[in-house]
Amino acid sequence: MTHNYQVEMVPMSKIYSDDKFNCRGIINPFEVKDLAQDIRENDLQFPIACQPGCDVTGGLPEGFDFRIIAGHRRFVAFRILERKEIPAMIKRGLTEIQARIHNLSENLQRKELNILQEARALSALKDMGLVQEEAAQAIGRTRSWVQIRYNLLELPEVIQQEAAAGILNQGQIKQLYSLKTPEEQYAAVRNIKNALLNGQRGLSVAKPPKADPYKKKRRPKNEIQDMIHHIGKESPIGFGLATRALAWANGEINTADLYIELKKVAKENGKFYQIPVAELEKATTGDSCVPI
Repeated sequence: MTHNYQVEMVPMSKIYSDDKFNCRGIINPFEVKDLAQDIRENDLQFPIACQPGCDVTGGLPEGFDFRIIAGHRRFVAFRILERKEIPAMIKRGLTEIQARIHNLSENLQRKELNILQEARALSALKDMGLVQEEAAQAIGRTRSWVQIRYNLLELPEVIQQEAAAGILNQGQIKQLYSLKTPEEQYAAVRNIKNALLNGQRGLSVAKPPKADPYKKKRRPKNEIQDMIHHIGKESPIGFGLATRALAWANGEINTADLYIELKKVAKENGKFYQIPVAELEKATTGDSCVPI
């Protein structure tokens, strides 16, 4: 893109900052307080980039002469510092697509975007008619990189937010997209999150977390529940003290229930066991109706 560019001091009041145009979305002042402090101490290192209102599709709101195409965080930092003017590179002759590509490319170079922000920025290019190959070429990325972000936008909003938080990698997003129903996708994301809690990373969506029977670790609730089911229904032991103890550890029964179960098993085996809670012990050995 060869255009007429020049840097000049532009009044802050004449610059329109469009959150919907910016691929980062809304920028809150607290997010740029460190940048503002750095600018206060070291001045601005790079000018923002703007385009004149006459080049903006649909024009600008009344009173504005320029729209920011790159440097929204720097602009907000200047607001915090209550500066009246900001150095701006004026880029003339950009089409709407070129302006959006410039906005996305600069943020990608600075590595300031999460994958959902990248996807939403690409969506704007898609809406303006760019196919995956064209979008990839425009921003210097591979077609696969673009495709995964298009895939993300077709997943449920909750899953999109998990990706934005860094829970899902690109391979997992692609695998989730291949699943047929939202229910399958939600279940797969739960498996991924459980695997992360257990120290496993990069779990394939197609496979459940691989259990290591020799590894000692604190078990999540779903694993404890699976073991209760296994002991109770799939082993010859059946439901009893073992499963009640697991249920207690899982928060499904209270301590009094477990004490009563211990008392019951001890009585069945001809053993003496005294519950360490006097009230409860009296209730289980007297005429109380508390079941044992």
